[in-house]
Amino acid sequence: MADLLIEIGAEDLPAASLLPMAQHLGAALHEVLQAAGLADTAPRIYATPRRIAALWPGVGERQADQLVERRGPAVAAAYKDGEPSKALMGFLKSAGARVDELSTVSTPKGEWVTLSQTKAGRLLADVVADTMPGLIKSMPMPKRMRWGGDSHEFLRPVTWLLVLHGEQVLPLKLLGMRAGNSTIGHRFHAPDPIELKQAADYEAVLEASYVMVDFAKRRQRIAEQVKAEARRIGGQAVMGDELLDEVTGLVEWPVALSGSFDAEFLEIPKEALIQTMQENQRYFALLDKAGELMPAFITVANIESSNPATIVDGNERVIRPRFADTMFFWQQDKKLRLEARRTELNRLLFQEKLGSTGDKVERLASLVAWLAPKLDADITDSVQAAQLCKCDLVSEIVKELPKMQGIAGRYYAQRDGYNESISHAMEEHYYPKQAGGTLPQGRVSQTLSIADKMDTLTGIYGQGLVPSSTRDPFGLRRIALGVLRIIIEGSHDVDLAELLEESVQTYKAQQVELSQQGIIDYVTERLRGYLLEQGYAVDAIDAVLAKSLTRPVDIMARLEAINEFRTSDAAQSLAAASKRIGNLLKKFTGDVSGTINAELLNDPAEQALAAQLATLQGEVEQPLAKRNYAEAMTLMARLKEPVDAFFESVMVMTDDTALRDNRLAMLKQLDDLCCYTAELSRLTPPVAESPDVKQQPS
Repeated sequence: MADLLIEIGAEDLPAASLLPMAQHLGAALHEVLQAAGLADTAPRIYATPRRIAALWPGVGERQADQLVERRGPAVAAAYKDGEPSKALMGFLKSAGARVDELSTVSTPKGEWVTLSQTKAGRLLADVVADTMPGLIKSMPMPKRMRWGGDSHEFLRPVTWLLVLHGEQVLPLKLLGMRAGNSTIGHRFHAPDPIELKQAADYEAVLEASYVMVDFAKRRQRIAEQVKAEARRIGGQAVMGDELLDEVTGLVEWPVALSGSFDAEFLEIPKEALIQTMQENQRYFALLDKAGELMPAFITVANIESSNPATIVDGNERVIRPRFADTMFFWQQDKKLRLEARRTELNRLLFQEKLGSTGDKVERLASLVAWLAPKLDADITDSVQAAQLCKCDLVSEIVKELPKMQGIAGRYYAQRDGYNESISHAMEEHYYPKQAGGTLPQGRVSQTLSIADKMDTLTGIYGQGLVPSSTRDPFGLRRIALGVLRIIIEGSHDVDLAELLEESVQTYKAQQVELSQQGIIDYVTERLRGYLLEQGYAVDAIDAVLAKSLTRPVDIMARLEAINEFRTSDAAQSLAAASKRIGNLLKKFTGDVSGTINAELLNDPAEQALAAQLATLQGEVEQPLAKRNYAEAMTLMARLKEPVDAFFESVMVMTDDTALRDNRLAMLKQLDDLCCYTAELSRLTPPVAESPDVKQQPS
């Protein structure tokens, strides 16, 4: 047993591809080694800009021999006149065996010829050589390339290949390279080939050669260095995971250095400066104690320089013209008020069949005027926010930095003197930007966000551009979930069907005909997923959604009530009764919508049930009207005993048609009342099954 190390060296690999490729190398080969009985422990994964590697501890050199049992023909068919038949001879030939090596085995279907053979275990070198070509072909790469005159394909040209099992080089040929025991250190600090004596030395040898090969350790060092440098100059680094991962993928020997820029650039919105630093230069921006941007940044060099000031000066020279460009765009945008840009939106396409962004703004203004009162939002502010919310899309700063959309609008609205509700709606109507993201806070922002998302959903889905399981180019899943979250988590009593109809009407005003078919069902499916993520039981969700409801807040109230009620004994009885009533009504084709005839109630059990039912119908009217479903379900729990007694002693489907129809009418009223909140029959055992309810023939 010895460590197995495989390293593929290449010209600089894209930062985003490093870990996925290295993880694929480790996971795919580990599956093969484990199946072959050669390795048990998962590998350690390594990745730097110039290499991906994996190291397995304790890997065997050769598989253990295996005893293989093969079954041949039936004994009756294996011999003819005491001699081996053609079937048996074919079996022996395929197995490379002799007659005297055969045995027989008895089975319920008769006796069969069997052969036990020892299969020699495969060498590790053969297993690796057979696996690696296919592994490389399936490795995730955004685009493959060829180099030289070879037909080999990889993300970047491969420059070395290291395959060591302990101290032994495995004879592997791959990607035009022959495996050896040499790796390469840092491009400047240790550029010459380095021979490894054994696989276990890999990480230590490379670290001595200025390469931190472990991605996670390198990432941690970068984070610590950046934080320390930020503290040194009195700031706090803006350090998102995405930026930290990318910087980690760009360096092998990280050294954090701080630089500065002219304070006059702080006139630009800080989000624009931060975006420029992060996306163009991979710098870490710095905030002061008040959360304001400092005229400084931190860069991570890939070299331990004897003159770091030279590196800092070079980075300062690079960032200055970028900020100067951004300053120019900002100053150009200051020349026009937001509202003056509205006419430009008519030349900005929203969607081919749905018109321009200017058309969308007109629809939004109409939709928010209808929606604002339902969210207790100011109508005038909501309409004005709708008219302005897309104007920053034609500003110079957003053209240069697309992620500034909404953010730039907020700054411009504040500059133009609009109130806080309107200015914040410029940015927040895009919220949430991803699943689980921040929701808009203000009422105007929430109103505009719902309207904007519903307009897109109505228009795109209404054309039949339905998302598939693998493709959702317009982000309709995120949009639908965003609408639901704002409504539910903001406790807004909005009817989705009414909202959809109003949205469709805004399109009709612009002579665009759309289909509403399936849109509510699509949103309901997103609601189902949301409720599952919140921890609600599948059957409880199904029981409520079976009512075909379109008010999310009402659905949540019903679901909470069912969640509380379903654990009671009454819930078990009433759920079982609801199932039984449903089965009875399915078999009956007559009309059961009539009133209950008290004179036909001749059994004490049905009289008691009818009396309790009549009492409850009056008592639950008020809590149901107030959507206090929990209180209503608590009252309905009093039906448990009369319901159990009724099914214990009363035969519903009697030959007396008058009695039968009267009893069915009562059961229909009972079921309608009990299932007003949710379809109790959808609740699954043990809640839905009660041992106290006898299953009489119906």
